[in-house]
Amino acid sequence: MNPTLARLRVPAIVLLIFTGTAFLLKMCYMPFWQCTLLGAAWLAAVYFYARLSHGVALPLPLLALVFAAVEVDALGNLFRLYGRAFGPVMYDEFAHMAVQALVTPLCVWLLGAAVARFGYRPPLGVLIFFAVTTIFSLSAFYEVVEMWDERYFGGQRIWSTHDAPNDLQWDFLGILLGAVAAYFILRREPRVRLHERSA
Repeated sequence: MNPTLARLRVPAIVLLIFTGTAFLLKMCYMPFWQCTLLGAAWLAAVYFYARLSHGVALPLPLLALVFAAVEVDALGNLFRLYGRAFGPVMYDEFAHMAVQALVTPLCVWLLGAAVARFGYRPPLGVLIFFAVTTIFSLSAFYEVVEMWDERYFGGQRIWSTHDAPNDLQWDFLGILLGAVAAYFILRREPRVRLHERSA
């Protein structure tokens, strides 16, 4: 690896985490176009970081699913769907479920690519199990971000004493749906097979 890129690896990771958290903190207040552009820019930064720093090309179809997850929130804000019924559930519940279902396949792929670099090749079911636990932890972190918004930035994102556990329940359902999708996508699609390092 280029020595300059090697020195920038840790600052780049810190910057990606910081900007990603800031985006999650403010995305629900952004206009549709701004949320879409900033979400796409952050995902592009992650893609190029992985490519340049680790020689890993994230599968574009799976990255597109994550972008679709950003759009679920952006469209909900655009059409003022939050706080309204969306079929048999509230839009907030649908969004939590849909977002997790859309991001889970890429998270499973990333976990598989990471452990493959260390020479481990666990079965797909094992990868999915550990990805599910990791994604659920990240979902819990998002609830902390909502609390930070309320406490420190004057936001209004926690609507009742049951808001966080209700969100996590829908997150979990979405993660399970995403895990099923990941199993079929990663089992059958040669372009995103696990354990193959992209050049």
